[in-house]
Amino acid sequence: MRIIRLVIGGYALVEAISASDVLIGIMGTVLISMALFNIGCGAQGCGVPTSRNKNTSSDEVEYEEVLSK
Repeated sequence: MRIIRLVIGGYALVEAISASDVLIGIMGTVLISMALFNIGCGAQGCGVPTSRNKNTSSDEVEYEEVLSK
């Protein structure tokens, strides 16, 4: 994924320089920096990893009845 970002970012920078387009240049810079510094979402997405501790014990919950006056 990093190589793909680097290639697309490089292509975007070359096109930005040849067309004098600032917006594409910024996009290319962001993509190249993501590839070089290994930041951003990877192949597994941006989600937080789930806990591997699965608490399967079924504890019974006790409820207290609240009466109105």
